[in-house]
This record gives sequence, structure tokens and C-alpha cells, in this order.
Amino acid sequence: MATILLTWELGGGLGHLVNLEPLAKGLSQRGHRVFAALRDLSRAKTLFAGMDVSYLQAAIKTRRDANRFDPPRTFPHILNNSGFGSASELRTLTDAWRNLYDYVRPDLIVFDHSPTALLAARGSDTRRALIGTGFFCPLNEYPLPDLRPWLPEDNERLRRSEDAVLENANRVLEGLGQPPLERIAQLYYQVDENFLVTFRELDNYPRRQGAEYWGAWPNVGGKAPAWPEGDGKRVYAYLKSFAGLPRLLALLNELRFPTIIYVDGIAAKVQERFRSPTLRFENERLDLQQVGRECDLAILNGTHGTTVSMLLAGKPMLQLPMYLEQGMNAAAVGRIGAGLTAAPVKPEQIAIRLMTLLHDQRYAEAARRFAANYAEFDPQRQIEKMLERVDGLLG
Repeated sequence: MATILLTWELGGGLGHLVNLEPLAKGLSQRGHRVFAALRDLSRAKTLFAGMDVSYLQAAIKTRRDANRFDPPRTFPHILNNSGFGSASELRTLTDAWRNLYDYVRPDLIVFDHSPTALLAARGSDTRRALIGTGFFCPLNEYPLPDLRPWLPEDNERLRRSEDAVLENANRVLEGLGQPPLERIAQLYYQVDENFLVTFRELDNYPRRQGAEYWGAWPNVGGKAPAWPEGDGKRVYAYLKSFAGLPRLLALLNELRFPTIIYVDGIAAKVQERFRSPTLRFENERLDLQQVGRECDLAILNGTHGTTVSMLLAGKPMLQLPMYLEQGMNAAAVGRIGAGLTAAPVKPEQIAIRLMTLLHDQRYAEAARRFAANYAEFDPQRQIEKMLERVDGLLG
């Protein structure tokens, strides 16, 4: 029996737990002792129900500093905002992770977007593996790319900020008696395995070379969709609240297509205002496989898991990304021609692009091509292969 520690340090969404849940389940069934150090423990008990998993609070930065980059333009900016902007704070967080390692004494650590945890593990004999959709494993190069290239060019400033993050990391490593990093991306490449749980077409870094893609397994289960009345195409939406939401809901009511909206933080008064015979709000999780089979179009905020579900079902989508990673997911869908992106703050743009998707079959055809390419994809088999690889890492 081995001891495995799963970590999730950064990122606001709970999709990280969807990545970690099958690993936790499979490893505990194999008799291993599993710990999970998570930034958000609120849903851990639900997602890890029935598993022998011990939960711990991850060491995370909680204070917003004046030296934040807002919005972040590069991966080093994300690191800066998460503790790498100050050598003293980074050393404190690193010490906290090392204390946690001393308590758990893991044989393997699996990192889901956990850069400080990765830094703290340097010099350890413990096996290390990454897991994530690709956004959390940047290209192994210097300088790292500008993730918002539509903003005014400022390459020299971006390079200086990356150098500062590297300097802070190396000051911590020096204090720990460890050799320095040559570039910050090196942190992600001196590991034993990288489980990229996405598809090549959806990699946020399309120039990545030599990678193995494990596919993705969105959260399964949920109740069957009950479509409201209405004629025409069925529309499924999974949305948070955003500035253009009321205009979008009004448009969907005008179209009178049977529409289901799975709610993620949409206020009850908004639901009451726009609920209609053709538009239904759902607050309970739905069976996405059945939703994918039955809908004709999806409207999403760029979330990876639901995007994958709709693509594997061959359905086009309108993406309304709210955060950088979601925008990169939406851009990947655009590259394969299976959807359009609109800014959440631009209702007119949302309306125009929604109508384009409803009437132009090229997007549906591209989504069906993606689905056909992965018709043989078996998430359970891929999870088994991953568990077999973990067993190999454990020796």
C-alpha cells in the first residue's frame, strides 16, 4: 500500500475535483492511502462520497496585493498573483506545503494547478505527476507567451515580470538548499508524468510538441433533462451571472425555442423574471450525456468539462467566457470551427452570434466531425490506463 497526495491549489472552478475524483476512487479501491489537499473543501465530501479519502486544507494565498496583475497577461502573472510576487510570502507558503508533506509522507504527489506545492516538492525523492487540462502546464520556453495578444504589445514589461517571478522562486530554492531554476516553466517539466486530461484540439497551448493526451471525463450522473414546450431547436445553457445575461434570456424567450438553463449562481429573482413556458431553469445537475444527445446547441461560459461533453456529442456552441482560461477554451473551439465566442458584456454581439449558430450549419458539421474523430473514446478505459501508469510510478 502506498500513500498518495492529490493537490489543488489555484483556480476558482471545481472542475479540478472532476479531474481528481476518478484517481481518488481508483487509488482507494486499489488499497492505497489517499489524501487530498484542496483550496476549496466545500464540495469534497460530495464528490469523494464513499471513498476512503482524507481531506486537508491546501496552503493558498488569500490576500490581494497591490502588485497584482489585473488582468494577468502571462502565466508568470498568474503565479505572481498567487504568491510568487513576494519571496518572503512564497517561502511561507512553501514551508506550509513542506509541513503538510512531512505529515502525509506521500510516495506520490499529483498536482492539479499547484505551483507552490510543486516548488516545495523540489529536492524530494517523492514521485511527482501533473494533472490538468493544459492551461496549467505552460510551454517549456522563455519568455512565456502573452495570453492576451489583443492588448497593446508590451513584451519588455512582460519579460521583466517573468524574471521577477523566477528570481523569487530561486531565492526560496536557495534558502531550501536546492539548485535554481533556469526558467519558471522548468518547474512543470521536471516531473515524472504529465496527465493532460484534454484532447489535442483543445490544448490551450496548440504549439505543444510530443505530449500525450488522455482525453477528458466530465462529471457523470445527474437527472434527465425535461425539455419545456416550444418549436424549433433545443438550446442547453450552463451559465453564471454576467452583464449581458438579461438580454440573452429575453432573446431566448423571444425565439421560443425549448431551452434549459443550468444555473450557476443566477439569482432567484432573475430566474423568476425570465422563466417561461419555453425557458426552464434547472438548479440540479443534469445528465450531460443525455443533454448532449437531445440538444441542438449549447451556450456556455467556456468551461472545459461541459465544452468537452458537447463536442463529444457533436453539438455546436456559443461561448461567453468570463475568465482567461475560459477564453482560451473558447478559442480552441473556434479553431476547430465548432462554435463562436462573444463577450459577456456585449449583448448585441451575443445576439448576432447566437443567430449565426442557429442558422449556419457549418458549426454543427465541425462539431460532428470532432465527435466522429473520438467516437471510440472510452473515458473509463483512459482512467484505468492512468491508474496503471500511477502503479508504474509507484514501482
